[in-house]
Amino acid sequence: MAEEVGSPYNAILPAMFVGFGGGINSWGTICGSLVAPVALISGVVADKDVRGQMLEELMAWYIQFPFPEYQPSQLNLPRVAVGSTLCHISVSTWCNSEGACVAASSKEKKERCAGLSADVAKKTVQMLDDYMDTGTFVAVHKPNPVVAECMSCHADNPPFTQTKENCMNCHGSNLINIEECEPHKGMF
Repeated sequence: MAEEVGSPYNAILPAMFVGFGGGINSWGTICGSLVAPVALISGVVADKDVRGQMLEELMAWYIQFPFPEYQPSQLNLPRVAVGSTLCHISVSTWCNSEGACVAASSKEKKERCAGLSADVAKKTVQMLDDYMDTGTFVAVHKPNPVVAECMSCHADNPPFTQTKENCMNCHGSNLINIEECEPHKGMF
């Protein structure tokens, strides 16, 4: 796009995004494949509501999509929906999945992340193309319904939090004896 369109795309330095690999220099935070697409959507979609829907779609889709679809190395890697946009959960879930069982330092894991990055780029381009063609966008993927249940209490009550990811994926039922907490009885 930098060559075909010029500004503002020719001002974007690809090197700005290199440090996001491995969830920001291997810290395992946000999956690095999401950073450039979020920046691109934020930079080119002026309508705040549409931009919000696109970002919502991208993040919820990422959690639910069985990666990697794109596999140029022909390793026949298992496709797994990882349930989180956090790198360490995404990688750990995939590396320990049935059919993978590989080290995070393996060639297979690197190929998986490369394919995942291509899948995320493809999804982003599809969303932007559809929006540019139609002038509308509606998110199809949504956060897990348990998130609304959790956030209905914990946005304003301890333990306070802010998320759209499924808390139970990481924290399970260890949060303040959640099974014994009156509002949570019968939920799990």
